[in-house]
Amino acid sequence: MKSKKKILKTMEDIQELRNNLSGLLGNNGSMDPKGNYVYFKVRDNNHFLIQIKSLLEICVLALDGEGMMLSPGNQNASKEESVIQVLELILSILPDGQMYFLDQLDEMLMELQN
Repeated sequence: MKSKKKILKTMEDIQELRNNLSGLLGNNGSMDPKGNYVYFKVRDNNHFLIQIKSLLEICVLALDGEGMMLSPGNQNASKEESVIQVLELILSILPDGQMYFLDQLDEMLMELQN
């Protein structure tokens, strides 16, 4: 009986953590109403990770490549400035909340297992 209560309590704690966590993928309640946002859709965490990896790969190619890789309308920016802007974008979309949530979830499940 105690085991079922512990499982139920852990599940409630996980749900509360998920509901209150800011930055969690799919948690619309965590958005700051004061900010301006750009939205893009991802299917799941794996798709989100692939998008971040692709942006990082583009930065590596831009820095290693011989060509300028700049659009004709953006000839005043250097390759490095463009890469810096992409890296800043990547930093802003990194799933910090997701990683915190997964760490907390793992810890709760380990406690439940013991």
